[in-house]
Amino acid sequence: MRSEKQPDGQPAAEATPRSFIEEARRTQIIDCAIDTIAEVGYAGASLSRIAQRAGISKGVISYHFAGKDELIEQVVVHIYAVGGEFMWNSQLKDASGPVDQLRAYISANIEFIATHRKQIAVVTEILMSFRDKQGRPKYDVAAEEPVFAPLIELLRGGQEAGAFRTFDVRVMALAIRRLIDGTAGELLAHPDTDVSAYIDAAVDLFHHATRK
Repeated sequence: MRSEKQPDGQPAAEATPRSFIEEARRTQIIDCAIDTIAEVGYAGASLSRIAQRAGISKGVISYHFAGKDELIEQVVVHIYAVGGEFMWNSQLKDASGPVDQLRAYISANIEFIATHRKQIAVVTEILMSFRDKQGRPKYDVAAEEPVFAPLIELLRGGQEAGAFRTFDVRVMALAIRRLIDGTAGELLAHPDTDVSAYIDAAVDLFHHATRK
């Protein structure tokens, strides 16, 4: 089994770089894990079931991942990375100035949710169901901080530049994120939602909430 940790659980001094073939296999396994969770749910997505979908043995998964927990963690990392790349390339890289950047942030987030509904459903189920050996959620409120940080920085920078009015940046960031995060459930309950109109309404709401 491939491992990047020493027997005592500490990171190895130097991890062997993965080959292109190994990276491709890991990506295939992660994609099959996403499909399996989408089909049978987190609890039903055993390594054997994921391996069957991938057309490989369970041992191949064990070679690339230490166990189901590591595989699930990498599923979350993968979905967030895909989301970040999508949002950057679709809108964020071309946004200039705090007002336009906030518009792009809200719009790109919602657009990703609308166009990647399976991945969003899977990561939502993982965040709700994934627990450690003590039964505690693996992704608690503290795990959201890396998501909040760039938005808080954007809002604070907009205030310092005179583009936004004075407000509590954390409260505003919380309101923005909760609207974005609630979009997945809204689209699930109302699949025929006009996404463009939804985005326009969300952008308009926070433009009025933050404008000077």
